[in-house]
Amino acid sequence: MHKQPYIIALACALIGFSIVASISWKFYDNESTTIYNIFKNDVDDKAASIVREIKLNFEALYNLKILFDNSKHPTSMDFRRVTKNILDRHNSIQALEWIPRVSNQERESVENARRQEYPEFEITERRKQGLMIRAQNRIEYYPVYYVEPLAGNEAALGFDLASNPSRLETLKLSRDTGKILATASITLVQETSNQKGFLTFLPIYHGQANTIAKRRDNINGFILGVYRIGDIFNKSTLHTSAVGINMSLYDETEPIIDNVLHIHRASADEILQADFEYHKQLPEFAGRTWSIVATPTVGYISERRGILPYVIFGSGLIIVIFVSIFLYLISQRSIVVKQLVQEKTKELSEANEKLRQISLTDGLTGIANRRCYDNYLEKEWMRAIREKTPITIIMIDIDDFKLFNDHYGHSAGDKCLRNVARTLNSLFKRPADLVARYGGEEFSIVLPNTDNAFSIANNCRAAIEDLHILHEHSNVSNEVTISVGVSSAIPSGIMDPYELVNYADKALYRAKESGRNRVEKI
Repeated sequence: MHKQPYIIALACALIGFSIVASISWKFYDNESTTIYNIFKNDVDDKAASIVREIKLNFEALYNLKILFDNSKHPTSMDFRRVTKNILDRHNSIQALEWIPRVSNQERESVENARRQEYPEFEITERRKQGLMIRAQNRIEYYPVYYVEPLAGNEAALGFDLASNPSRLETLKLSRDTGKILATASITLVQETSNQKGFLTFLPIYHGQANTIAKRRDNINGFILGVYRIGDIFNKSTLHTSAVGINMSLYDETEPIIDNVLHIHRASADEILQADFEYHKQLPEFAGRTWSIVATPTVGYISERRGILPYVIFGSGLIIVIFVSIFLYLISQRSIVVKQLVQEKTKELSEANEKLRQISLTDGLTGIANRRCYDNYLEKEWMRAIREKTPITIIMIDIDDFKLFNDHYGHSAGDKCLRNVARTLNSLFKRPADLVARYGGEEFSIVLPNTDNAFSIANNCRAAIEDLHILHEHSNVSNEVTISVGVSSAIPSGIMDPYELVNYADKALYRAKESGRNRVEKI
């Protein structure tokens, strides 16, 4: 009888300890699931940003194709003029090149013609040791005839892509299918570091090209985009957060031994949380299938862990001890634990909400960021489909902003971006209208239930002009100006919202081509 209280106390302690440990583990496990989902979202955002960056870079090739559609033999000055505008907007492109088809009979005349501008020009190939030599005689060549920018890419000028079997295979497949195709990862002839790159070919034909035979006969050449994979990866990181995440980019198009394209290390000495590894496959593009294998660091996980599971365990253990000694205190301690759980849960919810708001806001300008823009556009696009109402996209780019940064400094550039963002945001009073920073010096506006926004866009242009921000080195005005592209549509189920964005972007490109500080509509 004397031992019974001790047995009851011990039984209560064991039962209570088991319950507290189980509850704490449950919270810990739920928190781990939440953190893993956050981690997956971060990686998914990065993957989506990479895909967007690739698409934007591929659009540059189609913009350059217009030059060759309008002229069979554009001059180097024409090529330089068009590519300069493209490269100014897509600074992750290593080079843009024109690769004509040259028969062996045409070789000498083609070389002589190009030597008018570059006296040492000749069609070359690369030895295994990396030395560039005059290309051997072949039935036909595909040399680099134009390349922009030339600085840093001199080694590529004259290089015959037909001298490399794998690149020749991609060229032929692109020629026969008429599709834009990318090569596997390669070491560029102009590469001086360990970064990998890839080439993308867009075939250009003269005459009919509706059969394989006609495509082979009428191939004029290829527009070639040279990309450094690391540059694309790092450029896409501007729109997402990859802090504390190790990411490896793989090419899974074909079974090859060395299929690692790029490795992004969060830190050289941080330990990885291997059990959180996540594999994300990117959508197929230009005949390639890439994937990301991501692993968070221990620091990434610990930063997102709360103290709630430990608080529950510690508090519960104290309660169990008191319950084992004084059964009367069980109800009091249960209330304390319940309140503590509610408070910590509320704190976690509030912290998550703040984190969500931060993730949707551009840190520099304070307006919506690209992620918020994409989510909002898709939501409003679906609403417009259901309600059969129009929607308008306005794309805005600050004219000659790079020159502004170069001459006034990045601090002044940041201040200019904030002023432009604040002014644009103040022009729209409807709750449904969204002004977002699209990237760099570009802004975009979503106007639901709006089908004629030309005057609105012009008001935006005039409002920025009225800021009178000094820009002495602008090619347009002595003050900061913007170019604006507008496009509207009543969406249908077969349309994609980014088709409308693309039209607005093309209108913006037309505005810049037409002299800037103007509004164009498509």
